[in-house]
Amino acid sequence: MERGIRTLLTLSMALLLITGNALADELIMNDGSRLFGEVVKRENGTLEFKTTYAGVIKVQWTEVSELHADEPMQLMLDDESTLTAQQIKNTEDGIFLDDDIEPDLSEPSLAQSELAFINPDPWRTGEGYKLSGHINFALEKERGNTDKDEIDIDGDVTWRYRHDRFRMFGELERDRNNSKKTKDKWKQRNSYDHLFTKKWFAGAFLGFEHDRFADLNLRTIVGPKVGYQWFEGRDMNLSTELGPMYVDEDFDKDEDDDYPALGWMIDFDKYLFKEFLQFYHLQTGIWNLDDTSNVVWDTWTGLRFPLAWGLVTSTEMQVEYDSGAAENKDDLDTTYTLKIGYQW
Repeated sequence: MERGIRTLLTLSMALLLITGNALADELIMNDGSRLFGEVVKRENGTLEFKTTYAGVIKVQWTEVSELHADEPMQLMLDDESTLTAQQIKNTEDGIFLDDDIEPDLSEPSLAQSELAFINPDPWRTGEGYKLSGHINFALEKERGNTDKDEIDIDGDVTWRYRHDRFRMFGELERDRNNSKKTKDKWKQRNSYDHLFTKKWFAGAFLGFEHDRFADLNLRTIVGPKVGYQWFEGRDMNLSTELGPMYVDEDFDKDEDDDYPALGWMIDFDKYLFKEFLQFYHLQTGIWNLDDTSNVVWDTWTGLRFPLAWGLVTSTEMQVEYDSGAAENKDDLDTTYTLKIGYQW
């Protein structure tokens, strides 16, 4: 009786294993090893494959030999058209799909350069949008011989559609020392981009800035721009922008001013050491075309360390330069900050 029960259990487990493999996608590597799980997506030359024992693993596409899926995979081509396939064979000569999977019998279905994504995110095919961003805090409260309070908050949000993108960035700094305000400044940037190609885009910029202790009540910057998206993805992003701007400056004591300017922006981030940390650099600037000796630019450069559940910590250096600063005010202001934040 017990022997029969053991045999039944063994057969049941074997059946479950066979069924589990039958219902799983299969990944075959160039060295012949096989993995069972689920094809997540292929993007920027990396295949993400989900397993029950190791979670999502990332594999270089050049190391992949074959993919066999239970449900059709969606393939997005370089020209943004889409098709489906349940079997893919990856070779140096090209990519073979379904009925063309035997290289000896046919030409490749696709050239390597034609395949952009496997199972692309919905926004890439025009379905909905992707929302991403960060919010960071740096707070300090000191009581004793010195009463000191510091509040630094900054954040950015990006709404990414297939061919359109909205970006917002803002920061606030408020410091007090022995009940006396020592810093009161904020910035806010708004940007819209329409991507005409995968790389080129054009749009508009609107920015505001206030710095009480630099005598600046409000600086308004507005104008069109054109840009180039060098890289876009989870691992690395780089974009550069340039455009004519109109600048209006309202000072507390100095004479107000307005002028045409050339504005620019550089936005870069890259994960390092298998996403152990992220390096980022953001620069914005305006060059006064009425007085070419007057240049204003800000940079944020730092290292961001992902923790868990979306929490991050970062160390940052911010440099602000204004060659036309108000009388008796410094041209250069440098701040070093340690932050805790959240990203999504």
